[in-house]
Amino acid sequence: MAVTIEDIARKAGVSASTVSRTLNNKGRISRETRERVIQAARELEYPMPQDAGLSRRRTNRIGILFDRRLRSLVSDPFYGLVMVGVEEWLRDEGYQVLFSTFSHHEADMAMISEFATERPVDGLIIAGCDIELDCINEVVSNGMPLVLVDNNIVEPKVPCVMTDNTAGAREAVEHLIRLGHKDIGFTSGPMTHSSLYERYQGYRQAMEAYGLPVRPEMVITYEDVADYDVSGGYKAAERLLKRSPRPTAIFAGNDAMAIGVMKATQELGLSVPDDLSVVGFDDIELAAHTTPALTTVRVHKRELGYHAARLILESIDGDPDRVPYKISVCTELIIRESTCPRRIEA
Repeated sequence: MAVTIEDIARKAGVSASTVSRTLNNKGRISRETRERVIQAARELEYPMPQDAGLSRRRTNRIGILFDRRLRSLVSDPFYGLVMVGVEEWLRDEGYQVLFSTFSHHEADMAMISEFATERPVDGLIIAGCDIELDCINEVVSNGMPLVLVDNNIVEPKVPCVMTDNTAGAREAVEHLIRLGHKDIGFTSGPMTHSSLYERYQGYRQAMEAYGLPVRPEMVITYEDVADYDVSGGYKAAERLLKRSPRPTAIFAGNDAMAIGVMKATQELGLSVPDDLSVVGFDDIELAAHTTPALTTVRVHKRELGYHAARLILESIDGDPDRVPYKISVCTELIIRESTCPRRIEA
């Protein structure tokens, strides 16, 4: 009776699909598993092509894809530093980094194919929240190691590196509550962005923990990520500060929005922080140089990059089933001059 892949699977202690992928050089298989499958196949005298079970030839190159639909990587104060962290780590490990950017769906799919063929790489790191799932599925289906940065999807399961957004947001809002603020506004980009949703959850958790209501009229979020910037914060502050009672503090989903909030507040003849305390998120370089200097939640951006680089190398070299699914990087509250004790009654 002819030997089947099921026979090999039983002997090697793996699934039939693992045997098939090993013999056909498809997908990610750990070196240990690959050797066990090949040994079992040989002992069972299973006919194999000469290159069966051989690992994909290493290029010592990693591709990094960034979503430019929202902003330029050159000027971006967040992802720019994340990418620096990735490049620093991989360079020290002897890897060359190839950067590219997303633009629109058809071009994105073609670019992924190019990374797999014309510019072969050992793995891909994709940074950004607005990457289409089709693109991620294309990478996974090609068996290429993949790590996401600032993006966490349910399926397919892909290793990702995230900021501990919920804890950071909760600490920011608790800081405002301890200063005596009760009417605390929140403004952010779309809740479909996993990081922003987590920041909103942190805001809610802090308010509820102190017995403060989360009022819908105090929350302004935008459906379009393009509004997740200075102009979005400006428009949100205009709306919030014209309400009665108006908030005595606003927590913004990122520093750019917080800067927009401060600009609108000052143009309405109010003072930051005397009339309105403002807290941002990310701690971009500009945050320390605004007037007043912005209180914010520091995201360790280079560290995000370091973890992403380490994960992609673990995905390439080790057993993919043992690579952590998600790494959360802790944040740090940086208290500056844009917050103070509440000075007006709600």
